[in-house]
Amino acid sequence: MYAILSSRYALRGWHGLPFGLKDRVSGSSSLIDSKTFQALSLCDGKTPIAFPLVPLSLIDHIKLLIEQGIVDVCNPGQTLVDEQRYRQTQSRFVDLVQWSITGKCNLRCRHCFMEAPNAKYGELSTKECLRIVDQLDEANVGRVSITGGEPFVRKDFLHIIDSLQAKEIILAQLYTNGVLLNDAMLTEFERRQSKPTLILSFDGIGTHDWVRGLSGTEKRVIDVITRAVEAGFQVSIETAVYKENLDRLMATYDLMQNLGVVAWKVSAMANAGAWRREGGHRDASQQALFDTYLELAAHHHRDGAPFELALGGLYYGPKGSSLWMSPFNKFSGQADAAKQTACQSCRLHPYIMADGRLLPCIPMTGSLVEQDMPRLTETTLSRALRGSAYFDRIDTRLDQVFANNRGCRSCAHRFKCGGGCRAAAMTAGTDYFGADPDACFSSATGMMKSSRAS
Repeated sequence: MYAILSSRYALRGWHGLPFGLKDRVSGSSSLIDSKTFQALSLCDGKTPIAFPLVPLSLIDHIKLLIEQGIVDVCNPGQTLVDEQRYRQTQSRFVDLVQWSITGKCNLRCRHCFMEAPNAKYGELSTKECLRIVDQLDEANVGRVSITGGEPFVRKDFLHIIDSLQAKEIILAQLYTNGVLLNDAMLTEFERRQSKPTLILSFDGIGTHDWVRGLSGTEKRVIDVITRAVEAGFQVSIETAVYKENLDRLMATYDLMQNLGVVAWKVSAMANAGAWRREGGHRDASQQALFDTYLELAAHHHRDGAPFELALGGLYYGPKGSSLWMSPFNKFSGQADAAKQTACQSCRLHPYIMADGRLLPCIPMTGSLVEQDMPRLTETTLSRALRGSAYFDRIDTRLDQVFANNRGCRSCAHRFKCGGGCRAAAMTAGTDYFGADPDACFSSATGMMKSSRAS
């Protein structure tokens, strides 16, 4: 018998994690053990899978991989394509990179955390962007999430997308305000056999235009969502909440259900970027948010969870599930959690800013943390991921948070929430090691648990 790695997969490795399997369709990678790697290495179309040349234990393992669709039986002499062959990098493993390809935007959103209307962070040249594509490839990054500013304001947008495709880096998600997303662009994606999840902003029925600073955007976004869903794209919506649109959320929920979106994320306006100019008088109180979120959650369960729903830091309900969970219920609750990293998401999903700096996450934009972050125009992604101010931040352990925060250190919930989100703590006006107010509120209200809908 001869066997070959299925054309869907490729062998990869990273610093400290030498054995991985990349899905060339989704771009995601999974870690595998040494026995599986050894078995897959024999599936090259040239090696006879027969005893005694191959140990019986490996033959049995290869048969299992055939059943799983990871390996195909083949004729002798069939070969792997170059992209499938094992390639190891000295980069640290990351699951997905979030990349802001521009700091410019066509709208004037009142809450823009990166102050895109003023192009505070500018954008890199085409040449510099293509070099970042090369760096992503060198680091064995399999998929990206593109954001802005507004990505479609770049005239070379499709050139960047084509460069990613040429390296087999999958565009998994695309953030857009929707105004420039037309039928012609949807067709361009389909021509490339690319269907990223489209993540659009919609800030409430009757209030979206005010938030976005341009009349007519609400109608335009609803039309774009409708067309994208009809074209077979998965559409996810993000809504920023403040006093004036809080009472519109239930009607907006009904709209999301009718439009057929796959996910809806609702978050309070953050005290960052342009929203600081509002002075806090438009912010919804935690109690008002909590009451509204509970009402939305109840509807979500009664409707059979028609889409994935995330409500601030208080509630997360998967699509089609009767289960819900608190996003702050992140750790074991035991003392050994103190040695874990404060945020696993930052370790797996780094963010490349519009000016080329590497940041732990998008919400840290504009914080004091960004000042020390490495620039990918001056170093490489692989180096920055392993040894830089960025790595020092994403390697923060819970015991460091507790040592620098008396309130968290004495809290009974500290080994569950870990003090909450580091970015949220800074946005709330405390320092990097401060407490996240939403985590504190979640524990005070008893929401910091997982449950089944009653």
